[in-house]
Formats: sequence, structure tokens, C-alpha cells
Amino acid sequence: MESLPDAVVQYILSTINNAKDVASCNCVSKKWKDSMPYVKSLFFPRSVFDSLKSGQTSDCIVMRIVSTVSQLEDLVVYCPFTNAGLASWLSVVGLSLKNLELRMDNLVDQSATNGSPSKVECIQAARNLESLRLWGVLMVDAPKWDVFHKLQNLEIVGAKLEDSALAEALRATPNLTRLVLLRCEGLSTVWIELNHLEHCKLDFDCLGSCSLTLTAPRIEYLEVQGCSLIRVRETKCLKNLSIANNTGRVYMVDFGKLTALESLSIRGVQWCWDAIHKMLQLASEVDSSFVIPYLQEVAVTVRSPLNAEQKINTLESLVKFGKKLKKLKIKILGMKSGHSSADDFFEEIFMLKYMNPSLISIE
Repeated sequence: MESLPDAVVQYILSTINNAKDVASCNCVSKKWKDSMPYVKSLFFPRSVFDSLKSGQTSDCIVMRIVSTVSQLEDLVVYCPFTNAGLASWLSVVGLSLKNLELRMDNLVDQSATNGSPSKVECIQAARNLESLRLWGVLMVDAPKWDVFHKLQNLEIVGAKLEDSALAEALRATPNLTRLVLLRCEGLSTVWIELNHLEHCKLDFDCLGSCSLTLTAPRIEYLEVQGCSLIRVRETKCLKNLSIANNTGRVYMVDFGKLTALESLSIRGVQWCWDAIHKMLQLASEVDSSFVIPYLQEVAVTVRSPLNAEQKINTLESLVKFGKKLKKLKIKILGMKSGHSSADDFFEEIFMLKYMNPSLISIE
């Protein structure tokens, strides 16, 4: 191992990132140990320190490993750590880091009791970051951050947030091109103003209604879940749009012209018709590829021939868009109306059955 050319050793080390593997490389030979500064990426799995000896802490071991690397670019830490531990690592490698991913696990933070900076505030030491991913974040107070001029990607998964804290955090990241906020609680009024943003995915879990106002003139991809009122006025570049609310209502949507839109998805439990009507009007140029992908059996009971055209259209739509539909049963046993349109209605139903004999049955 000592006879390997330096360039070969450095290349091998540049492809290794698991913390256990990197630590093992120290024991290979003196040349390998001396080449440790060339490691570019470190990953500490969730269970890497499950069997620590007495007196050892994950903070100290992480510090020992990162301090051997001179120009660390990628750091991923899923194992438990403290505020002080994070601050100590970033004081050593923070300025060289480009990508940082942390499993924070601080939805209940104790920093307020001892006066130390929160884990979120410690990240300020890595001011040259290009990508930041955080899991399990508590951000009820605005983080004391300067501006991250180089940060282009911000992802937060599983968080308790306050409106003002999120707004301040986004003000400190003005050059984002990609923003992902998933399973975020505690928000009611969200304002996002990012001039370079192109990709945005938002998933809010809020009590009551949550409103979103987004100003992003370059936005191309937007996915929103959990908002009742949505306002996005600058949409000339928007190509893909998805709006859903699985637990509440969508009351209002306010978009600019969707001239570039290629894909539209609207899902949810309760949409106000005005909101649906507005979206369909704005997206009139989108090619319809609507399908009901998993529907196999349908039973429909018809009690009146009134509104016959709408009912026939509904049945025809089930046949047309139910790509896996195997059985459509139409029950007309409870008919109580002697309306003059009944004969025409029955004729339409039987014509539909005639066109789809193996699919439709009538009772």
C-alpha cells in the first residue's frame, strides 16, 4: 500500500464517504493516513455510533474525523448530535462545505434553557453552502443568519415553523433555484419572494386554512399541498403545476396567465367550484390526458330522468377514462318519475350498453 502512487490513493479516498470506511483507511498505511485531507465527502449513518464505549460521544468522534480533512465539501450527518458538537465541526470545515445534510431531531429544542445557539443558527458557519437539507427542524424563532449568497437548494423535511421565522430564513437565501418544504406544521400565512426560484415543492400540515403568496418570475415547477388560498401572479415560465389539499378546502386560486403550462394536476377532498373553474379557464391550452387509473367496478343508481344529459355524460366519462374498468352496473329499479323525457333517457342508456356490451349491465 505504501508503494501506490499518491494520485491513486487520493482518487480512492475521494470515492469513499461512509465514516466507518474513512476511519478504517487511517489504519491501512502511513501514506493512506497522510492522504486523509483529500477526502471530499463524509456520511455518518443513523446507527453508526450505536455501540459506543463508555466515555465516548458521537460529537467527539465526528469532530476527530472531520478535523483530519482539509477541504471537506459534502457532510451528511444522520446520527444524533448536540448544538455544541455541530458548532465545533462547522468551525473547522464550514467554509469549505458546499453540501450539508443534517438530521436535526430537535422538534423539541433545549437551546433556550442554556443560552447556546440553536442547531439551525449554528449552520451560519457554513456560509458558502450551495445545498442545505434539514430533517426534523424546530424554527419558531427567526434564525440569526447572514445571507447565504451561494445557496441554491434548500430542503426542509418534517418541521415546526412560524410564519415570521420561515420568512426570515428565506430572506437569508435570496438566490435559491430549488425550494422543498415537506410535512411542515404551524404555518398560516406564507410569503415567498425568490427571483431565481425555478422548482418549488410545498407540503403544509396546518390547522385551519393556510394561505400562500409566491412571487417567483422564473418558476417552472410548482407543487402545493395543504393550502386553501394560493396566489401566484408571475407564471409566464410555469410548465408543471400541481395543487392538492388532502385535509381541507381549496377556496381560492389566483394565477397569472399560464401560457407555458404543459401539465396540470388538481386533487383534494373539497375544492370550491370557483377555484376549479378558475384553474380550468387558465389552463385551457393544456392537452387533456385525464384517466381514472385503478377503477375496475362501478355501480350507479338512477332515480330520475331529470338532468339526463349530465347523467349520460357522466356514464360516458367513466367508460372513456376508466382504463381498467371491467364492470359498470346501472340500476334503474327505483325510478319514480313519469316525466316525458324518460323514454329518451332510457334510449340513451341502452345505446351506451349496446356500444359496450361486455362492460355495461342494466338492472
